[in-house]
Amino acid sequence: MIVDNNTLEKADALYDVGRDFVERGQIHGSVVENQFDACAFDKWRKSVNNLLYQIGGCEDPHYQRFSKDVRKANVKDLGEGLRILAAVRDEMTCASTRSGTAMSKGKIGCGRLSVSYH
Repeated sequence: MIVDNNTLEKADALYDVGRDFVERGQIHGSVVENQFDACAFDKWRKSVNNLLYQIGGCEDPHYQRFSKDVRKANVKDLGEGLRILAAVRDEMTCASTRSGTAMSKGKIGCGRLSVSYH
């Protein structure tokens, strides 16, 4: 997994854009799926797909799952995409921590990740 601050910032920004889709589509707790801008969703999906490919390549399970499960501009697919992106962000943060302060203290691993999409 390729981890640097720029990649982590991109993942955070894309996560925020995805959350904005969800928040704009919610009206008093009920979701109106046809309010998604399909073009904006497709651009977001493509950007996330490209980032996941950049991070782990085509054999990466996150990339494969996102490519397979996030296809339509609806709440279900968007939610799945956000879970996958959150898992990737957690892993990148963990890897960044391991390569920085944790490794200098002799610690290996970050423990259990907070997000799982399996």
